[in-house]
Amino acid sequence: HGSVMRRTLAQAPETSARDQSSTPSSSARTPRALGARRAMPAHYYESIDYTDAVNAVSASRRTSARDDPQLSRIKYGLTFIIGVCTGVVAWAIEGSTTGVIAMQAALMNAYYADAGFTCAMLFGTSALILGTFAGYVAIYQAPLSGGGGVTPVMATLNGANIPGLLSSRTLAAKIVGVACGVGSSLAIGPEGPMIHIGAALASVCTLYWPRAVLCARKDENENEDEDDSASEYDDDVCDSSEDDDVEAEFQRGLVTPVARGGRRRRRQQRRGFFSDGAKLNALLLDLASQSTQREFISAGAAAGLAAAFGAPIGGVLFSFEEASTFWSHRTMWRCLMCAAVASFVLALLDLRGNPGMVFITGDQLRATTPRDYFHQLPFFVLVAAISGLSGAMFNKIQNLTARIRPAATNKVARLFECALVVVATVAMRFLASNYFGRCMVPPDSWVKDSFGVRFNCAEGEINDIATVFFVAPGRSIGWMFGMAEHVWGEAYGFTPQGLAIAAVCYLIMMAMAFGIAVPGGLFMPSLFLGACSGGCAGLVLKSALPDAWDIQPGLYALIGATAALGGVFRSSVSLVVIMVEGTNGQAFVFVIIVAVVVSNAVGNWLAHGIYHSELQRSKTVAYLPREPSPSLAGKTAADIMAAPVAFLPEVAPLDVAKSLLEHTTHNGFPVVDAQGKLVGLVLRSQIEVLLERPHQSSLDAADVAAQSRLDLDMRTAHIRHDTKGATPGVLRGVLDETVDAIEVERLMRVNTTPRPTTSSGVRAHEEIMLDIKTYMNAAPLAVHVDFPAERAHDVFLALALRHLVVVDGEYAVMGIITRKDLIAA
Repeated sequence: HGSVMRRTLAQAPETSARDQSSTPSSSARTPRALGARRAMPAHYYESIDYTDAVNAVSASRRTSARDDPQLSRIKYGLTFIIGVCTGVVAWAIEGSTTGVIAMQAALMNAYYADAGFTCAMLFGTSALILGTFAGYVAIYQAPLSGGGGVTPVMATLNGANIPGLLSSRTLAAKIVGVACGVGSSLAIGPEGPMIHIGAALASVCTLYWPRAVLCARKDENENEDEDDSASEYDDDVCDSSEDDDVEAEFQRGLVTPVARGGRRRRRQQRRGFFSDGAKLNALLLDLASQSTQREFISAGAAAGLAAAFGAPIGGVLFSFEEASTFWSHRTMWRCLMCAAVASFVLALLDLRGNPGMVFITGDQLRATTPRDYFHQLPFFVLVAAISGLSGAMFNKIQNLTARIRPAATNKVARLFECALVVVATVAMRFLASNYFGRCMVPPDSWVKDSFGVRFNCAEGEINDIATVFFVAPGRSIGWMFGMAEHVWGEAYGFTPQGLAIAAVCYLIMMAMAFGIAVPGGLFMPSLFLGACSGGCAGLVLKSALPDAWDIQPGLYALIGATAALGGVFRSSVSLVVIMVEGTNGQAFVFVIIVAVVVSNAVGNWLAHGIYHSELQRSKTVAYLPREPSPSLAGKTAADIMAAPVAFLPEVAPLDVAKSLLEHTTHNGFPVVDAQGKLVGLVLRSQIEVLLERPHQSSLDAADVAAQSRLDLDMRTAHIRHDTKGATPGVLRGVLDETVDAIEVERLMRVNTTPRPTTSSGVRAHEEIMLDIKTYMNAAPLAVHVDFPAERAHDVFLALALRHLVVVDGEYAVMGIITRKDLIAA
């Protein structure tokens, strides 16, 4: 029973480890059936259990929050609150960033021509302070608040458990960092972070009451003796005369704090809102479940994008197409409601009534006609291809610069990088405007809109490049979209040379800014880059072709902005709807579709989309793409499974379960009967709860109320942050490729079978026997060893699995498949 073998492997902490005890029938399998022993990185984050365990305790519950209409209405009310909060936060970020940028533009207009050096120093100092502070917050206070945040949200919805990503601390740091980062003149935008902010708001709002109520008794019980806790629970049960059956006693004790002074008062307050206390308990348990969290996070992400662009339908489609891996009819309705509320609230708070932070209108443009399509379609395709290439080129540059970025562990270097990029960005804006900018008289019709930045020009003139660089990006893009038909001989507010130089400079600024610690996204910079390149092409075509062609440079700026966004992100349907809603461009749907199709085709030829490129580079997130890898073709479950497997019996000695956790870092263990056949699956977090209170979880202590309390602790372990199965080698709060792979030494236990008994039925050694059968998932999904690997990939995504058990024809456990195995295959 005590034989121990050492094996050094580099692999993930799931049950996908190759160093696990073999099953009783494993010796009869061939080496191929045991799976290839591949070296796997050990620094992946753990996965999320999106499937709720079905065990003997949960089967006894009669109340379901998903089936009760009253509780469903409460959850939709919570969805409404999340939408309101997202809209308010978007309004606050927009107001702060717009105010800072407006003051900077006023400084350039009023004083740069007379006191250029002093004005530049003031501008640079303010930008440096804002950018450095944003970097400091992200590096030292909340590491997961850096960057856009879309990629880790996608990874979370895919099944990766990233600790602290959606916490209140990360949320606060993200909001402050975005406001400061965008105001520091960096080539970043607030739109991507709004997706992260919306998801974090959803998580914080939905988990507040489950953490405050469900975990209260658990936290207080840890400070008291086990016997005292049991007696207080019994007293509490006796105090109630209205609940006679054991299930009602459990449901009340489930959420009642141990402190008896406030026990009755809190129960009365809860029942003031609910006629039955069991309904509240069911609601809180449902809100605490990972599957419900996934729905609200998807809705929060949709609301964040909707508030950013004023595109509620686009937000829903983006959540469906890019962010969410699992989708359902209920998720769709929750996303639509949350996104619509967020846009509506922002429109109410905004003085201009815009439903989005980036609401760009091209009202001056004439609607395209069939004649335009016939004459200009080749030009539409050409401009879309050029702008799409610029977006794809940015992705290619990012793949190269990511290798030379400072390591996430080197905080000083990361902070210095933020300051250096801010200084370089400000210097590039001033140098380009000063040496390449052209002074010109703005069109009379544009002066009414306070068009232009004077910079170093004479009174009444504007600098074309400074006008692009020293105003709010959304406003500058709107002016570029406004280059419509005009009276012959009248000049536009931009020049082809100025827009071309601005596009090149901005591509460099984007490449420098993306990847530093400052929170910021790429939606607005991509639109800005494409609008510059498309507007330049439109001005060139306008001057080269006869007036009878009716070229509108603003229409080409719209095409370029859409194509650049498509070249960076590779979205399709959601991008079309976002651009139509965000620009109020229903009359330009056709050209937007052309831009999206062409940019995706050109971009896929050069590089992957930015999100999937970042996920592929990451060494901390095991992300399953929607399409199976070609390497899975022709393989079966036996070829990719992890084997041999460490398992547990239905009744396990305490020291066996304890040693299994001590000598492995796996997070799931099959449970077998006396014949070695699969009967269930138990998680590490469940075993840890059993080990915390062994006398209550022993086979002899078969108390229904105690079992119910233990099951509660198991189902809320993920929101108490007390799981000890931390992933080795993972730097907490880092989601990039800077974490080096490590070799993790593991031990393999083979004494995981029930202890022998004497003829009288008494155990040979008096010890505590843990009741695994009562708490295990009695219905784990299992497949045959000959199950196709590609279908296993599809099953993982469709059912949001964490573990997939592999069995033979006699239902004996032969191996386990996790997402790490699918990635490494």
